[in-house]
Amino acid sequence: MELTDLTRWLFRLSPYDILLLLKGALTTIALSVGAIGIGSILGAVVGWIRSLRLVKRIRPLWWLTSIYVDTMRGTPLLLQVYFVYYAVPVLTGINTSVFFAGIATLALFQGGYVSEAVRSGLEAIERTQWWAGESLGMSYLQTMRYIILPQAIKIIIPPFIGICLGVIKDTSLVSTIGFIELSFRAKSIGARTLDTLPPWLFAAGLYFIICYPISRYSQRIEARLRKKQ
Repeated sequence: MELTDLTRWLFRLSPYDILLLLKGALTTIALSVGAIGIGSILGAVVGWIRSLRLVKRIRPLWWLTSIYVDTMRGTPLLLQVYFVYYAVPVLTGINTSVFFAGIATLALFQGGYVSEAVRSGLEAIERTQWWAGESLGMSYLQTMRYIILPQAIKIIIPPFIGICLGVIKDTSLVSTIGFIELSFRAKSIGARTLDTLPPWLFAAGLYFIICYPISRYSQRIEARLRKKQ
């Protein structure tokens, strides 16, 4: 398809439909920010806990974190969305809104993957670095802040950015439970106009506009970190 043909397809969208798609993109961004923010904090805490040698000796805590991580990483995100939205209210008696189900599922999903990135980053630092902090009279928190984290962050950032980009694109799955975001808008416009290609092309372009700057910025961060090595 030539560029002129693509432009012709996109111009078949009405200004009202374009406005709806832009609103859907804003909703997708808001959902992504919320899920990534909550999920990153959860993942950082769980990853830090799983990196502690003491925790591996406390079997119940180790099993609990392992079940969480393995469940999030070992089951499809779509199934997780359905479980939170449909099964949780039945099991707990608490009604779950579409917004809560969407952001909670994505945050849990993000946390499961981030936790492993954090754990692997912390465990990649040799024990001699901890011993160096102890020999300087540093506390655990001081050693973590000034010695361990500056090294671990270089290992954590690349997979972390990839996880974030994946979550942004996976927000489309919450449209299956009626969450009105970008994919939902594109699907509804296509169903109403019986012309599915223009809204989906426009939506694909918006996803690219959202994700591309993040990807480029992450490459710059990685380049700066490599220069400091």
